[in-house]
Amino acid sequence: MFKKSLLLIVALLTIGGGTIAAAPVVPAEAATHHLIKWHGKKYRSKYTVKQMRRKFHLKYYKTKDIAHVTWVHNLYTGISKGANVHTGAGSETHAHGAVTHKGRYAMFMTDQLDGGNAYSLEYINLKTGKHYHDQA
Repeated sequence: MFKKSLLLIVALLTIGGGTIAAAPVVPAEAATHHLIKWHGKKYRSKYTVKQMRRKFHLKYYKTKDIAHVTWVHNLYTGISKGANVHTGAGSETHAHGAVTHKGRYAMFMTDQLDGGNAYSLEYINLKTGKHYHDQA
C-alpha cells in the first residue's frame, strides 16, 4: 500500500509539475499546566498531586513507633500561600521559620495522630515545581 501511494505521488509530481506541501509532523506535547482543586478554587500547577508524590517520593502511609504513637506520613494538606521554612537560625521558633518563600505551594505533612507537636512539612511550588523540606 505504501509503495502504491509513493508511486502515485511521484507520478503526480512528474506529470503535473506542481508541488505538494506536506504538513510537518509535530509530536503531541505534554500538558504545560494542570489544575488542582482545593476548597472550591482551582490552582494552576506544573504537576498534579499524584505526579508530585511520584517525583519527590511522598507516598502516603501510617506507622506506629515504640511508644505506640501513630504517625501519618506525607498527608496532602492542601494549597498554601507562602512557604515558611525553618533554616536552623537562632531567631526561629517552633511555629515560625526564618525564611518565607513567596508563591503558592502544595503541602504534604508528616504528623503524630496521638498527640505531640512534632511534624514535618514538604512544600512544592505550584508554578516551578521546586521542593522545600521543613522540619519543625
